[in-house]
Amino acid sequence: MSSSTPPDLGPDCPLPKVEQEAIHQLWQILEDSEHPESNTFQVTITEHVARVAKVSEALRAYPPVLEEKVLGGKTRDLDTLVNLLATADDSTFPLFQPTRALVGKTLVMAELNLWRLLRHICKEAQKGGIDVSAVQETIDDRLFGCVFTLLAEEVLGLIGMDEKLEIKLRTRAVTHLVDAWGNFHQWAPRKYFPLLQATWDARRRVHVSGGTLMGMGEVLRLLQSGCDPEFVDFFSRENLVEDEQLAFQEFLIGVTTEQLSSLEQTMQEEGRTSFSREEAQAALELDPRARGAGHPGVRAFQFFRERALAAAARRMLDLAGPKKTAEEYVMIYFLEQQAD
Repeated sequence: MSSSTPPDLGPDCPLPKVEQEAIHQLWQILEDSEHPESNTFQVTITEHVARVAKVSEALRAYPPVLEEKVLGGKTRDLDTLVNLLATADDSTFPLFQPTRALVGKTLVMAELNLWRLLRHICKEAQKGGIDVSAVQETIDDRLFGCVFTLLAEEVLGLIGMDEKLEIKLRTRAVTHLVDAWGNFHQWAPRKYFPLLQATWDARRRVHVSGGTLMGMGEVLRLLQSGCDPEFVDFFSRENLVEDEQLAFQEFLIGVTTEQLSSLEQTMQEEGRTSFSREEAQAALELDPRARGAGHPGVRAFQFFRERALAAAARRMLDLAGPKKTAEEYVMIYFLEQQAD
């Protein structure tokens, strides 16, 4: 038995009930174990839950994004926010966000790091012979949930900043952003954007080697088994434009369009039809460890940012290749369906 105090998951706890139950369950598993570091693990869990609660308390100090509408003759509403965000870019976006949005994102990051910590504790406990299988799936799922929340906000923000898009689409995107900023820790992409969630689930499910330079038809056939039909339907529709096709190919194969073109050229020069994964990495001078460490959800976020930055560079320099990520195209499609 330990002398540590269980985490305080009272009425003001920002974590949903299912998450609270998982934390308590892990804490109790450690309590009942004879692991030499169980007390240290328990104390660490209690401390980190308390820190997340403090961030949540800070968030509650800020009013809803559009609650304070008039001050000194200046009006703030959804339209002014839409127009303001259209003047931002990827590097300046945080400067245009309401403070509640920034604190809310910090809360999601705090929760993400809590789940990463719990995942690490589970691994350490397993080394000591403790069975933590009862909570591992929930911990993994919640970690992915935090990452997908951050990803969805990024995608909506990119659409909100794109002044070339129709105002109704940008307004719809910013409306969802305001909703997220108002209730970040309860806001779930899988509830609001099932097609976007299906996109990420497909990427988790399908393992494609970049060395074969698969065509769209081959990739789609891979997805037919066990993938959300709406996702396959979207990327196999007749009016799919080349930009969307290239973005989708980047998303699934795992490298940028420029890297794919480089691989294709190398294969032609060497008279080959495929590369092994290791050969492809060597040809592109990629470090296999660069995106191989950490949780798959964290790697998914890194991969999205790589593609988003590459797309931004193409837009800025008017280069060939997709000007948006696959996720942006999926979200725009979703918003178009809503706006009709």
